[in-house]
Amino acid sequence: MKTALTLIAAVGFSGSLFAMDISPYKVGEKLNAEQAKEMEKRFKERQVQDWQVPKAADIDKEPNAKEIRYGIQLLDKTVETVGPKVANPNLRYSGNSLNCTSCHIKGSDGLPGTMPFGIPFVNVMNDYPNFRKRSMTIGSPEDRVNGCMTRSQGGGKAMPNDSTEMKAIIAYFTWLSKGTNPHDAMQYTGLPNVDLPNRAADPKAGKSLYTEHCVACHQANGQGLKTATYGKDGSYTFPPLAGNDSFNNGAGMSRIITATKFIHANMPLGATYKSPVLSVGQAYDIAAYVESLPRATHPDRAKDFPNPNFRPADYPVPAYFNGDKAALEKAKYGPFDSKK
Repeated sequence: MKTALTLIAAVGFSGSLFAMDISPYKVGEKLNAEQAKEMEKRFKERQVQDWQVPKAADIDKEPNAKEIRYGIQLLDKTVETVGPKVANPNLRYSGNSLNCTSCHIKGSDGLPGTMPFGIPFVNVMNDYPNFRKRSMTIGSPEDRVNGCMTRSQGGGKAMPNDSTEMKAIIAYFTWLSKGTNPHDAMQYTGLPNVDLPNRAADPKAGKSLYTEHCVACHQANGQGLKTATYGKDGSYTFPPLAGNDSFNNGAGMSRIITATKFIHANMPLGATYKSPVLSVGQAYDIAAYVESLPRATHPDRAKDFPNPNFRPADYPVPAYFNGDKAALEKAKYGPFDSKK
């Protein structure tokens, strides 16, 4: 096993002592199916450490506190900092009106990505680099950020790894990993596994449930609630779930299983994985309704997941199915394996 310090030299993490062991591979390296399976196995079999988040009050004790706080700003106020309407065109990285915290939920401390099972950032520097199915390559934390910039953040553009903005985000991720065990997984990261209903999701039922539980914040047809300054900065009080201001159809949240887990564990506002408001079945149908709404198309979507054996079951790309309408419909709404 390589040491963390050796890994830093190998993959270019400046100043970070956190990284998953990816030896003998390098960031960007393309893997064959056998190598990919080995990496997936290695990722799943890591030791799992307890959930932990540094205290927000301790940020100012860090020598790079200003950089960390800029990273927090970028993640929490994405639209106003690097959105498509910011004054400096060179900073227009994000392509829509979502903040990173629209999906990476803030915890009780108000820090981005610190909610258990709210797609947290707390262990990112231990989870990466790792194998990414979408490209069949070894990806870095920077790749994860830029995947969001061009998908979850609409048709945005990638941040250069050496940009002030990327360095600030990585500085925040690194600070979040302070005191953790390098290479290890962490409890409550990602999204919770759920028992999916043994049926297709129902977008019509989902629309009724959406009207009951979601419309007050996300508004009719998922259009979101705009701020008074929307015309100037494109910001929303509550984020849109459809249209050009929301995530495109190449984003992880465009997949119904992912959306079901997120909704069940985090929505409506105030729900947690310990105290969910919606059943898995209700979240499943709401997810089907949300995914049925119009949104921007990712231009390279058909190139995603080049190896069919590593494709998610809930990614309805027509090119994958060679005209098989039933298979495409199943990828949209299921039924899927009961446990995912």
